[in-house]
Amino acid sequence: MTKKLLIFLTVLVVGCFLVPLVADALPKGDVAYRLYHKEGSNWVRYLPSSGFPSGGATFGTNLWKYEYTVWNLTFVADIYQFYAFFNSDDVDSTAVYSSAVAPTNWTILYMPPASQHYNWKERFKTLVAAARIKPGSSLSGFVVEFRWNKPGVLPGFQMYELTTANDSETSQYTHDQDATPVEPATWGRIKGLFR
Repeated sequence: MTKKLLIFLTVLVVGCFLVPLVADALPKGDVAYRLYHKEGSNWVRYLPSSGFPSGGATFGTNLWKYEYTVWNLTFVADIYQFYAFFNSDDVDSTAVYSSAVAPTNWTILYMPPASQHYNWKERFKTLVAAARIKPGSSLSGFVVEFRWNKPGVLPGFQMYELTTANDSETSQYTHDQDATPVEPATWGRIKGLFR
């Protein structure tokens, strides 16, 4: 065998193993949010490009909420469980749980931080087959209200997890529903991890 043929065959064999890895890297689900701040008796919508509101991190006026929409892009089975993670860096209590609301036939479970930690999560789950998120469809109505304690910095994207009967997707990131999403592999997303 010539050296060129050997290199070609090696690249071909290695490439065959990499194609499934790349295909699996594409998201099977998607979670978008809309961010709101409670101002008086009204909920005011904030985009990632919005300025930080007065009192947005001051006790008594620092109530925020995410309204989520969950999409089943390419899961083969229905999505029946969704976790939203808060304070994933476990550095401080920038987001403190207040309350949650679930779509019809879905339950909510607040999962507080373990002792001496700050990270917490909200689980949304349904056991009703008709309420699950079918392939190619979406569901809105997932809401988490929280107190925000980081002055000058808007709450941003979060980690989430989606579960079906035979598959799950972890370590994915939410994105603002009305802003152009940043692809996970771009510099913007990587930079966002370290802010």
